[in-house]
Amino acid sequence: MYGMPLAQALVFLGAVVIILAATTWRPIHPFVVLVIVAAVFGYIVGYPTSQLGSNFGSGFSEKIYSPGLVIIAASFVAGLAESAIASCRLSAKRHGSIGVTLVGLCAGLGASPASAFAILLPLLPSPTGQDKANTQRTTLTLALSISASHGLLVTPVGIAAVAILAADWHRVALYGLPLVALLIAVGALFVRMSAPRAAASAPWPPEQATEKQVIGSPVVPILAVAAPLLLLIVQSLGDMPSEPLGGGPTRELILGVGRPIILFLTGIGIMIVGQPWRALALATDPDWGARMLRRVASVALIVCAAGGLQRLCQQTGMAEMIGEHLLSPRLAPFGVLIPFLIAAAMKTLQGSSLVAAITAAGMVQPILASLGLDAADGRALAALAVGAGAMTMSHINDDYFWLVTQSAGFSPLRGFATLSLGTLLQGFVAAAMLLTIAGAVSRV
Repeated sequence: MYGMPLAQALVFLGAVVIILAATTWRPIHPFVVLVIVAAVFGYIVGYPTSQLGSNFGSGFSEKIYSPGLVIIAASFVAGLAESAIASCRLSAKRHGSIGVTLVGLCAGLGASPASAFAILLPLLPSPTGQDKANTQRTTLTLALSISASHGLLVTPVGIAAVAILAADWHRVALYGLPLVALLIAVGALFVRMSAPRAAASAPWPPEQATEKQVIGSPVVPILAVAAPLLLLIVQSLGDMPSEPLGGGPTRELILGVGRPIILFLTGIGIMIVGQPWRALALATDPDWGARMLRRVASVALIVCAAGGLQRLCQQTGMAEMIGEHLLSPRLAPFGVLIPFLIAAAMKTLQGSSLVAAITAAGMVQPILASLGLDAADGRALAALAVGAGAMTMSHINDDYFWLVTQSAGFSPLRGFATLSLGTLLQGFVAAAMLLTIAGAVSRV
């Protein structure tokens, strides 16, 4: 089926339906379903056995490192903090939607939305707690805020689009900051209107710690979350071609501080230094360590399996070939909508926001003049359109989707009806606003 992108896309659509059905009406564990469906999908679209195993394995192993290692670090930080962190957990009920969205706005600046969300997991209320609806509202509001800001601000997605399209950062910020605020508000309103209720429990965490609860200062666990998140944001700034934080060896150091192993060591290190006796006692207890790993084993494996499926989708080439069909001269009058549609189609079909942004920007760059986007304002709007499209429709081939839905306690179908539709709504609103801005700019 190589060279038949439409047929491959239809097969992938069938795979999505099967995964949602198998994990909802037949409660099979998502990890098992993802591995089996990914293998069947690979064979149907034409992968030989050796290539199928190689591609799935590379995607699987990549997610073990990022965000898998960060997810494990979050579990250890939460376990070391115990009840000391209870007083500073994020809550839509306690802090309001505005407080949660502000945290999401800052976290979205990190180099990876999945890693940024994973870092914040210790601050999220447990989905196995009594107030599940509040937990789900908090988690979904945070996730949609991270998604909106990551696509449109100074992140690898935005940096790639701006660099390839030679857009001006000042103009991108001028149009992008109000747009981010609007999309975050749309996400919060969507969460309020969808009003998620109690859902099936998730493996984060499946059990409560049995040790004696020791109330302590929340300062240390907050630092153990904030410091890795800051390092992830610094890494994003270091990715900028203008090298605002320095070049050469300094830039290499800046890029290195956001790697998962450094985030892991930073979070755990702060907990050990901040409360050495308790942290060392727990960290040297093999039973405690095994329990912390069991807390996240399920979600980590699901994320890795989603990475394997994502890599299979990428290697088919169906996303690129369908994106090329959207470059038709007949669609040129739609202007800034074309970069958005190409990026959104690629994100939906192959799952990676960064790959979608880089590929879509590269496709659009030669035809900016025919789209009426060759001026400074047009290039800025095109870069924003690519960023918005690259964060649209997060679903089953995206590790971020599984991390958020499992952390919220959603079934995959419920996650599709909340996170996936929420990101889709944010994308449509962004496209409509960019069309409006482009029309206003063209008349000036």
